Amino acid sequence: MDSPKRPARMISRTVIGRSFEGLARYLVEGHKGQEADKKAELLGSAGVRTDTVAHLVADFNLGRQLHPELGKAVWHTSLSFNPDDAAKLTGEKMRAIAEDYMEEMKLTGTQYAIIRHRDRPGHEHVHIIANRVADDGHTISDSNSFLRSKEALTKLIQRHELTPPQGLRVEKQHPEHLEGVDKAKQEVKDALHQALATASDRPALLAALRAEKISAQEFTNKAGVVTGISFEKDGHSFKGSAVARGYSLAGIEKQLAANQLTQQAEKARQEAAQEAAAQEQRQAAAQLAAQQQAAEQQAAQLHEAERWAAQVAKGPELPAIERKWQADYQQYAADLAQQNAPIQARNKVIDSYRTYLQKHPNEEGIAAVVQAMKGDPRTAALKAELDRQVAARATHAKQWADSYGQQAALEKQAKGGIFGKNAASREAEEKLKFLTEKDRPLPGLLVPALLAFARAAKAADRPAPAVGFEASAYYQPEHVGLSLAEYAAKREAER
Repeated sequence: MDSPKRPARMISRTVIGRSFEGLARYLVEGHKGQEADKKAELLGSAGVRTDTVAHLVADFNLGRQLHPELGKAVWHTSLSFNPDDAAKLTGEKMRAIAEDYMEEMKLTGTQYAIIRHRDRPGHEHVHIIANRVADDGHTISDSNSFLRSKEALTKLIQRHELTPPQGLRVEKQHPEHLEGVDKAKQEVKDALHQALATASDRPALLAALRAEKISAQEFTNKAGVVTGISFEKDGHSFKGSAVARGYSLAGIEKQLAANQLTQQAEKARQEAAQEAAAQEQRQAAAQLAAQQQAAEQQAAQLHEAERWAAQVAKGPELPAIERKWQADYQQYAADLAQQNAPIQARNKVIDSYRTYLQKHPNEEGIAAVVQAMKGDPRTAALKAELDRQVAARATHAKQWADSYGQQAALEKQAKGGIFGKNAASREAEEKLKFLTEKDRPLPGLLVPALLAFARAAKAADRPAPAVGFEASAYYQPEHVGLSLAEYAAKREAER
């Protein structure tokens, strides 16, 4: 081991992983319950939003879609510095060092974030999280990263006038150079770190460890409850808490539960995004069809106007004043049809909203229509009506939950306890009567709990508020034109 008197030196450690989610949350928030410990500070970034961890992860995952077959797309390097250099390690200085390191490692043309931690005095270090899928889609190589990193550190120490290493021990910079029990422990730790980034249950975790030739043994108490876990690698065994504090059974279960929630949320988000994209495509198709129909209608109107004008021009029965202005009236009718075309097209879009809700008469259908109307101030009244319908249906759903939704629990409660009937069981019996006897009168105001339940039950008996609207109520009115006689009289008066 290094002598305690020997000064620390600038070192690096690089891990190539699969999940941006776990790493990003750790770098920005720290371990759950210890969020303040990291004191994370963003020094620089490119190609990612940094206002929230969710946006940071979403942008990294979007970038990796340029090469979805690459499993290990996460590059993570930590750079630690000699405490003697602390005075010169401003945020700008550490960012420059980190960016120079990325340049030396050819980690360029890709998304990245540089994050400084101030979790312990005298432990100056910075983290680089980057996407191995470059902006142009090619894969950034991680081969020989240890040797390349060693050469890069030598250059950076000289370039930035940092404290050089003394008695440099490479095995402290990279786990590949550890031996025996230390090597086995580090490999278990790394494998747990990678597996817990994505695993959402214990079987998945153990399967990932077996792939790395690591076995696990669970310990149970007399009741058969698992109370501890240990890991074995190359003949060396370690308790989970001995590998790292977060790898005790409790820590592992907590991380698995967090991963499960994260994956469920991500699945829901992806499904919502897919549905929104599909709805946008359907809406675009509906708008195009409406525009085409409006154009056809306009052409038909123009044709009818021309036919009518031609027919009128032949008829000697027209008054002289109308024959005088009939040519101008033909152009007037064509202009009017052109003004009404976009109005008719928009009204067709309103029709498409109504039709969609007829096929999807639920909250999801309303949400899709509201999303399609987003940004159009002309649909404010329709949006208010749909919001009202959502609120009314939510109220009805709550009334059902507060009455019929409790029926099973009330039936169980009505049976009484081990000492027979009691006040609670008798109240449950009374409530059940309101669910089975539809014409039962409301109780008096002196029993507010029963009164509230009875009102909820009677309201829940009514059908849920309908979804939909009358399209014509939200149409934009078309421009109304003059007849030939009115037009001719108007022009004569103006002349």
